[in-house]
Amino acid sequence: MLPRPLARLPRRLLASRQRSLPIPLPPWGTVWGGCSSLATSAAALEHSRLCEELESVRQQLRKLEASHPELVARRSQIEGAMHELKTVNPDLRSPHNVNDGFSPPKLHHINVVSREVRELLHFYRDIMKMDEMPIEMFPRNAQTAAGAGSDVPINFTTDGHMQMHLATQDLGVAFRSGHVINPIGVGPIGHIAFRTSDIESFKKHLDCHGVAYSDYGTRFARDWHQIFFHDPEGTIVEVHEVISS
Repeated sequence: MLPRPLARLPRRLLASRQRSLPIPLPPWGTVWGGCSSLATSAAALEHSRLCEELESVRQQLRKLEASHPELVARRSQIEGAMHELKTVNPDLRSPHNVNDGFSPPKLHHINVVSREVRELLHFYRDIMKMDEMPIEMFPRNAQTAAGAGSDVPINFTTDGHMQMHLATQDLGVAFRSGHVINPIGVGPIGHIAFRTSDIESFKKHLDCHGVAYSDYGTRFARDWHQIFFHDPEGTIVEVHEVISS
């Protein structure tokens, strides 16, 4: 169907106008495809313009370096000092831990416990603007389904770096599993979790320091080996290692 203004023109006049155009008109149904092509061309032109601008900036920087050799020398000194620090202490550990050869676990997530996780999800997703993570990213296993762990509703959010695990309170986990520590029994903070690359070495590390722990293995998550223990104030701490499923 022709646009309304053209539809009103006599057929002969419309035909003559179309013949007088320097390029043929595309079919009316392909107009939106043309817009897409224009958008792509505009992006390519903008990219080309930015490349030229970047090269101009680089040229200006080279001129500044030529006229300020003291800045170039200072940059070399700083880069050399940074390289030396990394050579002596690759992980930039504190003096207290630099010689122990033990790789510290990295903060991974905070678990918050509630009787109503939908309100928690609304807060962290809609108020704190964290992204909700698909439940499929955290598969459970047959042990969990059988009650050795917990199959209560749980949601996951992330800011792109660390995660929030929003768990429904389950007071029976420790009783069903035969462990002392229940990581989702008392809120609002269920536990604070760290990730290690060697859970067995970390367990030996805890043993050396006399720290008792509950080893849940993969009862909560199919692909994580998790242990839980208390800090001096009673906060539950998790350390886990990602394992092959």
